[in-house]
Amino acid sequence: MITFIAHLQVPPENADAFENLMTNVAAMSNEHEPGVTYYAFAKSVDQHDTYVVVEVYRDQVAVAAHGETEWVRDSIPEMLGLIEGMPRIAQYVSPGAEPVASQFEELT
Repeated sequence: MITFIAHLQVPPENADAFENLMTNVAAMSNEHEPGVTYYAFAKSVDQHDTYVVVEVYRDQVAVAAHGETEWVRDSIPEMLGLIEGMPRIAQYVSPGAEPVASQFEELT
């Protein structure tokens, strides 16, 4: 398994648009990508402008396929316009698995 956890700062005036965008991306990813085992986002209870996106993929092929979907490619520019700064992304892998290169930079 390959997991990405991204922390994002979203100004309050952009929260509704960000939540709508991420709801769509999560639904499309979970419904149409067999290599996605979990894709969701949540809002911090302590820092009201902070969100986390958790993406779990079966393997590197699934990570690459996710970055090629229309909804991901279309959502990145919109998401970047709704957040402050850049997402802080951390990667985790199952013991014994190799890390993968993030495609996020290529999509921006």
